[in-house]
Amino acid sequence: MPADLHIHSTASDGTVAPASIVAMARDLGIWTVAVSDHDSVDGIPEALEAGSSLGVTVIPAVELSAETDGRSVHILGYFIDHKNPGLLAHLGSLRETRLTRARELVRVLADGGYPISLEQVLARTSGGSVGRAHVARVLVDEGHVPSSGAAFDRLIGRGKPFYVEKPVASPTAVIATIRSAGGIAVLAHPAVSNAEDLIEAFTDFGLQGIEALHAQHTAPERERLRATASRLDLAVTGGSDFHGPGEGRTRLGDGGMSDAELAAFIAFAERRPRPRS
Repeated sequence: MPADLHIHSTASDGTVAPASIVAMARDLGIWTVAVSDHDSVDGIPEALEAGSSLGVTVIPAVELSAETDGRSVHILGYFIDHKNPGLLAHLGSLRETRLTRARELVRVLADGGYPISLEQVLARTSGGSVGRAHVARVLVDEGHVPSSGAAFDRLIGRGKPFYVEKPVASPTAVIATIRSAGGIAVLAHPAVSNAEDLIEAFTDFGLQGIEALHAQHTAPERERLRATASRLDLAVTGGSDFHGPGEGRTRLGDGGMSDAELAAFIAFAERRPRPRS
């Protein structure tokens, strides 16, 4: 079974605890995973402990938000030191930003006739980083929309009536943060995010890889991104972007990163220059 290097847990906007994700992966015959939560590394220790117990290799990872010229992009960081002070400072700032946005989302939704409370939203986070997905689930709970997808499509997605911007760092700063924490910076789902045109420029900032094998990439998109990675000497990764059963369009293990591709990525990681201590 292929590896899955893009999974979200209850440490951000997933619905399954990190240890349970590792157990699910083992049961599916997936022996290498990366719990890569949005703007959070809180789930990594639990995932590592579960992996050690169950014989599953867990790659410490994170997915960080960035913005350039009004365009939102996500950068995955693999093999990070999840205790790195610079990374933790960055994440602490993001946590406050996310809380501020959640508070504003609750306010504008209530003013627009969709009353929910911040307490309800925070209760859905299980102590993890708060995001729009938690707001969406409360909107479903309260009967305002039939599904989380509908909440985004009708109310809180980008360009929708109750969308609230979230100030984020530049790709340059995000890539630097990942690399300073010993990680490999990989552009997440570039075809889904319409960010393929940014890849070459991002390599000048230190981008090291492309998530060519995202579960929602088509076969032509995968081949095109593989060719780009080869031309620019970038690593190739892949994963499901799994958020939990019934959440989104993918299942754990989707993405199709083969054993050979995983081995190539690990070899790439072993060749990377290490940050100076």
